[in-house]
Amino acid sequence: MFHVPCSMVIIFFLVGLIVGSFLGAVNYRLKVAEDIVWKRSHCPGCKKNIRWYDNIPLLSFVVLWGQCRECKEKISWRYPAVELMTGLLYAAVAWKFLGGWGFAGSPERVFSAGDAIEMAFWLFAASYLTLIFFHDLSFMLIPDAAVYPAIIITLLYQYWKYLGGPLGIADLKNPFASALSGAFVAALFFLLLIWISRGRWIGGGDVKLGFLAGVIVGWPKILFVLFFAYLIGAIVSLILVAAKKKTWKSQIPFGPFLVTGILIVMFFSEQIQFWANRYLNIGY
Repeated sequence: MFHVPCSMVIIFFLVGLIVGSFLGAVNYRLKVAEDIVWKRSHCPGCKKNIRWYDNIPLLSFVVLWGQCRECKEKISWRYPAVELMTGLLYAAVAWKFLGGWGFAGSPERVFSAGDAIEMAFWLFAASYLTLIFFHDLSFMLIPDAAVYPAIIITLLYQYWKYLGGPLGIADLKNPFASALSGAFVAALFFLLLIWISRGRWIGGGDVKLGFLAGVIVGWPKILFVLFFAYLIGAIVSLILVAAKKKTWKSQIPFGPFLVTGILIVMFFSEQIQFWANRYLNIGY
């Protein structure tokens, strides 16, 4: 078992907070079609630019009591939530990849260029999955501007892994073939649900997100993503109905549950494989 220095985890957590602050702005600006890169952060209510000391992730929200300093308009809780989720995911990636590699653990292990590429991909995945999670939660819409680039970059990453491995392209266990298989299985599954329900159960955005999920985790891990997504979705839906926040006919975005399923399988793949082999005789 490797030991990860707390300082590294904290550094990645803080970097994640900064990235999350940007993602929070992207989440809103994708909806209102504002410039993402060059336009300064501003209050959606009074439109005044936010001062730098009022734009510190998490801290500014607490200091200002969730209000704009100028117009006292309430700031959505989703902004600090995006920041916190991104920070925690970045810290989790640091914990996963930096344990013992040239820091405080096993001295024989070296953090290679390949490890750096894989870690960079995980950080990228954590970012776009957080954006998709909150955009669908906020606006019942899965943004093409996030999904399509994510699919392309993830396919390139899986192809890079295939080039560095011993398995042929026809072997479903090679990363690229596994990614494509998982993607098409998930997309066809959601397309079937759309056809059966005539669009009442699921939306077209979920088909694209399902394809992305398959590209990320591959076959047969995509089955576990779908399992966790529907299990968590059912539990949350029952709680919301019991609390009278929703009714049985209410629409609930499925994207956040699917993203949660992806993250569970990404971070706990080895544990899931152990239990699947032991109790279900399913290996991957």
